[in-house]
Amino acid sequence: MRVLIVAASPEPISALPRDVDYIIGVDGGYPLLLEHGMEPDLIVGDFDSFTGDVPVDAVRYPTEKDVTDLEIALEAASGYGATEMLVYGALGGRLDMTLGNIGLLEAYPEMRLFTSGQTVRLVGVGRYDIPRQDDHYLSLVPWKQATVSIRGVKYPLDRHDIVSHEALTISNEWNDEVAELIVHEGNVLVLTIKK
Repeated sequence: MRVLIVAASPEPISALPRDVDYIIGVDGGYPLLLEHGMEPDLIVGDFDSFTGDVPVDAVRYPTEKDVTDLEIALEAASGYGATEMLVYGALGGRLDMTLGNIGLLEAYPEMRLFTSGQTVRLVGVGRYDIPRQDDHYLSLVPWKQATVSIRGVKYPLDRHDIVSHEALTISNEWNDEVAELIVHEGNVLVLTIKK
């Protein structure tokens, strides 16, 4: 089940995917959905970043709580059986919220974060094909520490240990139509960034 989740980042969103099974508007992300002509199946949040009248069918939470509005939406999506969560509006605003949202990838590996010209996902041990995206860089950021191999790129690696305080795996480029990433140990953030 593909679930679209739209949060309230100030970063403009030019397009949203329509081939989804369920739509969740998160706080100030609700008006963004309406601007794109999409009606959510669920609206959640404390509505502290919302202007206007809160929809009557919204599930409202207190402002003082131990989770973010996005966490509430992710938990709801998981409860509905989401196998893929496409999250827009969760990057590009406050740095603390952005880092917290990236951290949520560890708890929700079926989630991908999207913003203008960029995607972020977290992958664990395994083999992954990453299709070429023209005019984009391919960056790998270890989630603390990882051992990776990557082929089909300008700067290949073979069973190389990477750590979060080194920038070795930033701004790589595709040589082939598909890059092959093997994560031997650890977890890696895979980012595609528009040049």
